[in-house]
Amino acid sequence: MKLFYSPFHSFIHKSLVAAHEAGVHDQITYVPTFPFRNNDGEDVRGQYSLAPINPLDKVPTLALEDGQVIYGSQAICEYFDGLRTAGDPLFPDARPDGGRTRMKAVTRLALADMMFELTVQMVMEGWYPKEEQHIGTFEWIWPKIERGLDHLEEEAKAGWNSFDIGHVGMLQMISYTDFRNKFYGEGDPVNPGYDWRAGRPALSAWFDETVKRPSVTWFWNKDFEGDKSPEFFRKNLNEVLQTQGKPTV
Repeated sequence: MKLFYSPFHSFIHKSLVAAHEAGVHDQITYVPTFPFRNNDGEDVRGQYSLAPINPLDKVPTLALEDGQVIYGSQAICEYFDGLRTAGDPLFPDARPDGGRTRMKAVTRLALADMMFELTVQMVMEGWYPKEEQHIGTFEWIWPKIERGLDHLEEEAKAGWNSFDIGHVGMLQMISYTDFRNKFYGEGDPVNPGYDWRAGRPALSAWFDETVKRPSVTWFWNKDFEGDKSPEFFRKNLNEVLQTQGKPTV
C-alpha cells in the first residue's frame, strides 16, 4: 500500500493513527506530498499533483497493490480498520444496539472533520495580505469552532469508555488548532493567539492523556526522515498508474 499524505507532524493525522491502531502501519509506503511546497524559492507544487489518481488532487490518498485508489480520510481510516486482526474496531459494530454507538462515533467524527476543514479555511484566508482578507470569513467560522469545542468539553466531562474513530478525528482537529497558532500566530483578526484549552479542562485533560497512545507517539512531533523529493513522489505515482494500465506522467 502507498499512502500519499503531507508529513506535517505538528498535528495528528487520522490515517496514521488508524493504520497503527489496526496494526498495519508497517505495511505502508509513505509518500510525502506537498500541495503548497517551495524548494529554495522554486515553486514545485505542480510536481506533487495527485490529479492523475485522485480527481480532487487532495491528501490523504491511499493506493492499494492492485491499483485501487481510496481517498478521503474517513474512507481510508475505515479501510485500515477493516484490516485489523485484534482489538476493538475504531468504527463500532452497528448490530449490538441498532447502530447507536456507531452513529455517535461517526457523528463525532463528522463534527471534528468539519471543524478541521473550517480551521484550514481560516489558515488559507490568512495567507492573503491583510487588506485582501475577508474578515467575515473569520467572524462566520469562529462561533462554529467555539460551539464545537464546548460540545466536546461537555462530552469529555461525561467521559468516554472507549477510543473510536470520533476520537481520532478530535485528535487531528485539536492538534491542528494548536498548529494553526504556530503557523499563523497573532494574525487572526478575530481571535489572535487563540487558546482552545481555556475554559475546557476536561477536553484538555482528555487530549493530554490520549496523545500518549502508541498510535500517536510513533509519529507525532517527529520529523519525517524519508525521501521528500518530487522524484520519489512521481516514482510512486507512476507505479500506481502502471498497475492501473494508464500512461505515466
